[in-house]
Amino acid sequence: MSEFTTGVLYPRKHEAKVLGSLPKSRQPYFHKNVNDDWNAFFLQDEWLERAKTLRFLLELSGQNVPLLWFHDAEENGWGFRLFDGACEVSSASIPYNLDIEMAEEEFLRRHPHVESVEEIAENEALRVVYEEILEQVVRSERFRQEIAKGIARFRPQAFNRLVSNKQAAQLRSLFDLHLLTDFDEDSGSSMLYDSVELFKEILGIEEMIWVNYSYLESGGRD
Repeated sequence: MSEFTTGVLYPRKHEAKVLGSLPKSRQPYFHKNVNDDWNAFFLQDEWLERAKTLRFLLELSGQNVPLLWFHDAEENGWGFRLFDGACEVSSASIPYNLDIEMAEEEFLRRHPHVESVEEIAENEALRVVYEEILEQVVRSERFRQEIAKGIARFRPQAFNRLVSNKQAAQLRSLFDLHLLTDFDEDSGSSMLYDSVELFKEILGIEEMIWVNYSYLESGGRD
């Protein structure tokens, strides 16, 4: 089963205010201590799709409680939305498989005789061609532009009430477009995959893994 993590983090010092406000969300929820610095709550509306959920988070953040909605879906990507002062002050979305999706699309465009990408794994010659296309994709301007869209609303200064100046500087470095689009030729790895762990390490929220409302509702069962 692929990882699916989503929840709203906030500094523990605001616990009393958050616990007093959670019933106003008008939906089922769970609340947990993450570590010495952070708490988190998990709403039934995990993806903040309802207007009333967004309104609740904005209103709660307006009570001097910064809220960080964090998500990490192993098969898709990760990201966050930061609410503070009754506004959404920063956000980012990092797709894990953008390079692969773009490479497969380009491969099939160039080789229409190949009916599906599954054939690539079964044919060494096709696999060599695909790997060449993949390298071209990760070095392309279009790839950089797509990643840039996902981090366009990242504001390191918006984290100043959550982390130290040093941590905010580290976040600024992490969301550098050159770093995120870096590709290691030897390992074939991309920072798109590693960036979430660095983000969690900088903030000190490594415990936010394999947890979400549905998981807690099931009693911790898959």
